[in-house]
Amino acid sequence: MTVPSIRQQLRDEVEALPEALAAEVVDFILFLRDRHAEETYLWQKVEATHAHRQRHPDDVHTVNVDELEFLTDVDNELG
Repeated sequence: MTVPSIRQQLRDEVEALPEALAAEVVDFILFLRDRHAEETYLWQKVEATHAHRQRHPDDVHTVNVDELEFLTDVDNELG
C-alpha cells in the first residue's frame, strides 16, 4: 500500500468538502500564502538593513530610552 502525497491528500480532502467549507479552505490558503510572502519580504528588508549597516557602520545611530521616546512621540513639536 502506498502513502498518498500531501498534495494528493489535500486534493482528496478538498474534493470531499461542501462548497461553503471549500471556500473557507481557499481563504485560509490565501491567508497562508500572503503571510509567507510578507514574512519573506520583511526578512529581505532585515537582511538588506544588516548588510547596509555592515558596509556603513558610521551611519548607525544609537539613542537612549529618553531620546527614543522623544523621537517617536507623535505629539512632539518636531514633526
